[in-house]
Amino acid sequence: VSAKDYAASFNSAWIDLTKGLGAPVGAVLAGSQDFIAEAWRWKQRLGGAMRQAGIIAAGGVYALRHHIERLAEDHANAQILAQKLAQIPGLIVSPQEVETNIVMVDVSQTGLSAVKFSDRLLSHGLRMSMVGPYQLRAVTHLDVSRGDIDKALAIVNRVVQELNLPA
Repeated sequence: VSAKDYAASFNSAWIDLTKGLGAPVGAVLAGSQDFIAEAWRWKQRLGGAMRQAGIIAAGGVYALRHHIERLAEDHANAQILAQKLAQIPGLIVSPQEVETNIVMVDVSQTGLSAVKFSDRLLSHGLRMSMVGPYQLRAVTHLDVSRGDIDKALAIVNRVVQELNLPA
């Protein structure tokens, strides 16, 4: 869905240029002229002014010109990751709920908390964010290849096998 079509029913939209698009920093706020004028005033009041921001904006422009189409690759990688994680005993993943590049993983059936499971992943070189007591979040993006997905799956499999869960 194009950004224009997606945002058509909203008064304003915020587009993050990092993660999937690969810009180092930045975002775009869109809305009516009055809305943007008000947002600008609040940005200035809250100390959001930046000098020499052109170099930062250049990264955002590059991302918008070169990385939009490749977002589909991130979404496909997330689907593959979700489908394969769902096959690992002790993990609860719903591939049908994966609509973008974010995969949520429930580790409660492993007997470990998200913190302990995450620590074990990290000891093998894989980082997943903790978003709840038993919930992890994996995000695919510009810097995550299909090969990286396979490596991540191998690490998760290794960690779960080390737990010797009942079949």
